Formats: sequence, C-alpha cells, structure tokens
Amino acid sequence: MEDVRWLKSMLRDELEVRPPSSDKKETRFLTGNCVNIYRESTLIAYAEMRKVGSHTEISTVLVDSKYRSQGIGKELIEMAIDKIENNKILCCTKNPAMATVLQNLKFQSIGWPGFSTAAILTFNTFARLISMLIRLEFKRIWRQGKGIHKYERYELKKLS
Repeated sequence: MEDVRWLKSMLRDELEVRPPSSDKKETRFLTGNCVNIYRESTLIAYAEMRKVGSHTEISTVLVDSKYRSQGIGKELIEMAIDKIENNKILCCTKNPAMATVLQNLKFQSIGWPGFSTAAILTFNTFARLISMLIRLEFKRIWRQGKGIHKYERYELKKLS
C-alpha cells in the first residue's frame, strides 16, 4: 500500500504525466508492465511500458525528487529497455534531462513514428485530455497543453 501512496503522490505532484487513478487501478499499474527502483525497500522510481502501434512506449517516468541527478532515471530506462521484448522502443518527452538520458542510451530523435503509432498516440492524448476535463484538472491541462509542441519522440531500435 505504501507503493500506491508514493505513486499517487508523485502523479498528483508531477503535472506533466498522467493523473492518478484509484488505489485499485494504481495497484494494477504497479504490478503490471512497469519497472520500479527501490532504495532500502522504499519505492523511488517508476516507469510504465505499453504497446503503441509497432512500438513499445516507455511512459510515466517518475523519479522521487530526493533522488534526481543521481543516475536513477538512466538506471530506470535501462531496466525498461531490458524488460521490453519489442525491438522498437519509443519514449516521448519535452524534459531536457530526460532527452539527455535517452540520447546517452542511443535513442534517436524521430519525427514520424509511423501511422499506427501516431494514431494511437493521438488517441491516447485526446483520451487523457477528456479524462482531465472530467476531473476538472485545469492546472494539469494547462501545464501539458502549453508545451505540447515541445515534445520530441525518441526511438531505440534494439538488435534482435
């Protein structure tokens, strides 16, 4: 239950990522297709993976603020890469620190990820927007919307 509290707290505070859900749903996320990093049995970092068209996307990347700038983000992305079986990995970010991590891990900035991937990303963006409107999360909508043009898509092609 402590992990769920940490995840929901991080999702509430970090307005650039998806909004938090119910305890039951967040428990499913924590036990689903994700990677977690613990220090002294305390969750400090988390990332989700999901199939998006021909890619597997690493999304909702969270690192506790007390552990930032210590290489935890890089460790988290490396763990996700190792776990992903798909040979095409996608990560979208407008965060310069995350972009640097991705570039250091040999991700390449791409424009068009392909029709199916782009269509699913667009659908997911609209679904998230509708969810935030229903929840009246105007601050989160503003934060995510004002910089939407700054997002870059990064792709890693794993060798088979």
